[in-house]
Amino acid sequence: MKKLAQVSFWLGIICIPLSWAVWYISPEIGGQVIGNVADPALKAVFQEAHSERWGIYVGIWPVTLLVLSYILEKKA
Repeated sequence: MKKLAQVSFWLGIICIPLSWAVWYISPEIGGQVIGNVADPALKAVFQEAHSERWGIYVGIWPVTLLVLSYILEKKA
């Protein structure tokens, strides 16, 4: 349990800059879908919303892993 707590802690720490990176590059992740939109204003809104969704989705990982690490540390 101690080793699993350490692994989940370090994965949680690593996920913090990963969430920033995913938020930054997320317009390229779904670019082929958003690329079909003809209206430039609507396209910009979709790109921003897509970035926010990916950033929030990946941003939940560090908190989850750090809390899991804490719980596993207390159980060990």
